[in-house]
Amino acid sequence: MRRTPTCLVYGMLLCCSATAWAQTEDPLTLVASYAIQTDSNLFRLPASANTQALLGTSDASEQIGIGSLGVNFKTRQSLQQFELSASFIDYQYQRFGYLSFTATNFDAAWRWSVTPRWRGSLTATRKETLNNFADYQGFSQRNVRLDTSTGLNTEYEIDGPWRLVAGVYGSRQANQAAQVSGSDFANTSADVGVLYAFASGSSIALRTRTAQGDYLNKTLPSAGLFDNAYAQTEQDLRLHWLMGASHTADANITFVARTHPNYSQRDYTGVNTGASVNLQLSGKTSLAASYQHQLAAYQTNSSNYSQTDSISLAPAWAFSPKAVLRLQAKLDQVEYLGSPTTIAASTRRDTNRELTLSVNWQPYQKLLVGASVGTVSRGSNQAGLDFDSTQIGLNAQYTY
Repeated sequence: MRRTPTCLVYGMLLCCSATAWAQTEDPLTLVASYAIQTDSNLFRLPASANTQALLGTSDASEQIGIGSLGVNFKTRQSLQQFELSASFIDYQYQRFGYLSFTATNFDAAWRWSVTPRWRGSLTATRKETLNNFADYQGFSQRNVRLDTSTGLNTEYEIDGPWRLVAGVYGSRQANQAAQVSGSDFANTSADVGVLYAFASGSSIALRTRTAQGDYLNKTLPSAGLFDNAYAQTEQDLRLHWLMGASHTADANITFVARTHPNYSQRDYTGVNTGASVNLQLSGKTSLAASYQHQLAAYQTNSSNYSQTDSISLAPAWAFSPKAVLRLQAKLDQVEYLGSPTTIAASTRRDTNRELTLSVNWQPYQKLLVGASVGTVSRGSNQAGLDFDSTQIGLNAQYTY
């Protein structure tokens, strides 16, 4: 017999008692939610795959129950603001029960100010997720990824519209099972720059960023030329443009150089670019659109990094005061580049497609219900990497 999700039980108990003490104006709110999600191809297998041999069953579909209990806290004390969002999320897999797990996630922030001209943020995050089977092909064990980060940034108004910006950050990624292309790492970085704030609310910022990182599960020497450390520098230019009262646009260009102390064959340089717009077309309709060209480390025996070109569209229609219909579409073209040797250079190219239609309805102030249907697919010029999947979801959330 499948156990009832622990978070769901706690959520139902709290729902019955919370209204006696919680007020709408309170800085503290509790959130209980439950979702049912079906996936026609959980393990992202190609149509030609022998699922019986790989999974012990002829069907790779799955139904997942997701129960969540969270707390949100936000308060301002003079010039200081404190924020906390924490949750326990219980994932229950109906057919492949060994994948079930409970995640403990949080986002915390102190938005501090010494004076109205000198301010900044101290932040910390923790997030647990199951690795996507499009990248991880371990079918017989659970592989949960833990991402943590901390950051301290500051902004000082030098004179008029000119601001000095700086920050120091740390991040860490750890997987339950080893990943070839997504190794565990710890990273520290710092940036410094200037920002010009226009009277309209638009801004332009130029930053220089340096980072040092360690791959946590690599040993030297390495026959595959996998280094145990890296360094990265970036020069980043960003524009935020307010186009009237209800339209915004953002753009960036970032020069990236990544080096490795022991195997320079893994080094790469390039340019990341991006642009996005958020348009309020009418009182009921909006549109978000973006383009991104991104380089990211992707180390295998035949590649050093990936190059991804992404286009996304997300129109939304509020067809009633309490209901919103959304469509999200995304197209990625991915190439795997920069071979560490002259013997075997990767020629892999992938095309990823995502399309999701969702509706959210808020019948009461504290209750939100929704439904979604979507497809995810990948086409590749390498055999065995294609897949198609369809997901259907139902969810309900109660806030008090």
